[in-house]
Amino acid sequence: MTAKKPADRRGQTSLPALGVALVLLTIVTGLGVAMADTAIAGADRTPNERRVAAAVADRLVAADGPLTVRENVLNRSRVDAFDRAALERTAPAASEYAVTVSLGGTELARSGTPRGGTRISRVVLVESSERRTLAPDRSSGGAVTLPRRSANATVTVDPPPGTTVWAVRANDRTVLYNRSGLNGTFDVSLNPYETTRLRFQHAGPLSPGNATVGYDATRATKATLVVTVDA
Repeated sequence: MTAKKPADRRGQTSLPALGVALVLLTIVTGLGVAMADTAIAGADRTPNERRVAAAVADRLVAADGPLTVRENVLNRSRVDAFDRAALERTAPAASEYAVTVSLGGTELARSGTPRGGTRISRVVLVESSERRTLAPDRSSGGAVTLPRRSANATVTVDPPPGTTVWAVRANDRTVLYNRSGLNGTFDVSLNPYETTRLRFQHAGPLSPGNATVGYDATRATKATLVVTVDA
């Protein structure tokens, strides 16, 4: 029996190693291609997510948006009523993407379930209002003062016998006038950009219950609106 030469043995030993190397190379190449495809798909998806998220956010904070009283100022009652149906009406893209809208960390509405995705934030003010009633008294000189952002007021005049209220002035302008006397409830428009002093012009005694002014006191807080879109 003829013994194999060392060179032959080395050649036979290297064949399995070469096969293993080829298999590993094929696997690595396949993984590389798959990762490249995933990266390309992700790169293609991200601009679309950002575009949709920015469009939804801009629509929600627009002056004529479904949540706002003016640009970047949200109405608390409208925010509380916002749901998935309102989101899909506002942003038709919400039916094609997973979209979540949150305010101050609290989710308002969602369509689908985003798993990651792209986030767009907008800093806003959220306004809430509370109905308040004021009455003039002697210490105020027969006047009441309303804060800024009061766009209108409801004035009720019910004078006692022997008293006539003929005018109500808001700062330097007359908003109600009747020389024979005012009696009843009246809506008056005010300048929301200035503090308003309402003064009753009358003859005879006027108690706090004989004249009242109702208005909506507005309070604004800062919050962050976040729109998340996942394709």
